[in-house]
Amino acid sequence: MALIILVPGCEKYRAKPLATHQILVDVERTRRLLATIESDPSSVTSSDSQKTPKPDFTFARAADLMRTHSPSLKEAKAEYETVRASATIKTPFPNPSVEAGPQFGFGPDLSSASPYTPFGSLGFTIPTGKRLKRQDELNRAHADLARMESAIKYRELYLELRRQFSRLALAHSRISAKRKIADSARESTTLTKRLIEVGTATALDVGLIELEQARLQMDMYSAETTLADVAADLSKLIGVHTDHFVPMPESALAWLPDSVPSLKQLQQMLTQNHPGLARLRARYEVSERELRLEVAKQYPDFTIGPHFSREVGERKNVLGLTLGIELPIFDRNQQAVATAKKRRDEIQVKYEAEANRALAGLDRAWRGYELASGKLKLLKTSVLPKASANIELARKSIEAGATDSLRFLETERSQRAVLLDALETELAVRESWVELELAVGYPLMLLPGETSLFVPAPLEPQTAPATLHLEADVKRSFPHE
Repeated sequence: MALIILVPGCEKYRAKPLATHQILVDVERTRRLLATIESDPSSVTSSDSQKTPKPDFTFARAADLMRTHSPSLKEAKAEYETVRASATIKTPFPNPSVEAGPQFGFGPDLSSASPYTPFGSLGFTIPTGKRLKRQDELNRAHADLARMESAIKYRELYLELRRQFSRLALAHSRISAKRKIADSARESTTLTKRLIEVGTATALDVGLIELEQARLQMDMYSAETTLADVAADLSKLIGVHTDHFVPMPESALAWLPDSVPSLKQLQQMLTQNHPGLARLRARYEVSERELRLEVAKQYPDFTIGPHFSREVGERKNVLGLTLGIELPIFDRNQQAVATAKKRRDEIQVKYEAEANRALAGLDRAWRGYELASGKLKLLKTSVLPKASANIELARKSIEAGATDSLRFLETERSQRAVLLDALETELAVRESWVELELAVGYPLMLLPGETSLFVPAPLEPQTAPATLHLEADVKRSFPHE
């Protein structure tokens, strides 16, 4: 009877088929449309989205789109909600047990007309230690770990977004620079044709310069290919189509500072913000809770319950009370306790190893930025001015007939090589700066349009016992919610 009453309160299975085709349709529609109509979700039509002018693709807009559409952030939130589901429910007491059945009597002293009599018992298990409390703490620690993982994921994606956005802006700059170089080559072709008319150049000179111009046009295709690759990587990161990445403002990137914080300051920032260290700190807290739970399991549960029976062959009912406890003589959960202790020690060793790797990575990134910025400074202050002066002198000389077109072509090639080297060096400096931010785990400057609201909060070391403030954690880990 009790089973019939309690079963309806159990959860029932409800099928939820995976609509694979519809998911693809919805994802494609979201990638192409929602990014341009977020200000007015009620007007979701293709014609309206085409009429709406696209805003400039600044870093602030890229960060806003990533928080809303990033597939990786959505995955992190789903994983967090899965672990959170068990953390919000307290560990229940063990279920009571019910036993009932007939007793069969036999023997020469049996005087009853019927040899069958009923019996029944009801048993309760009462934990004597803090096993349930420790299980709740472990569930909360797992949820806190999942919350920390989501915060770490957001930080890693945010820093990667800064890298990809810088690469996209510099890819546009590379195309603009190569376009200017191609225009300069066309001017050289025009100049050489005029020199043919006055007899100071030959058709071979024109052919060589035109060949150089064709080679520069091929370089334009390479630059466009690089831009397409960068845009595709950014689309994968943000979760929207590459059509939303234009137009870009002229000043999409900020000027890099003349100096970086000292290595000691960066090491202090690394302690609070490095994703790998924060992840291991959260895992260490989980290992502490696991060990406490295994220690609590050493204490056996206490069982109590009444039982009822009727004597066979007599008109007498028997009502008793059963008390019981398991004696922890042989099995005291030794294996699980030993494993939990070693797991905690293992995570501590991993934390030390990760700290070693993080500091080595910071040293490398810091030195790499110093070298790259030094090279860029040399190019801008010495090499580029000299190359510009040489090309100007060569242009005047060829117009005056004091030099030949081949030397002029070689001078132009040198200047173009220096210009491209300066552009690639600036890209290397930007990459080194991002590598420095990745090594620290925190942005070291604000990009145009970026505010402190976008920047992830520091991942400070946890010194207090793990707690789970569900609403606050969701808002901190998922700012777009």
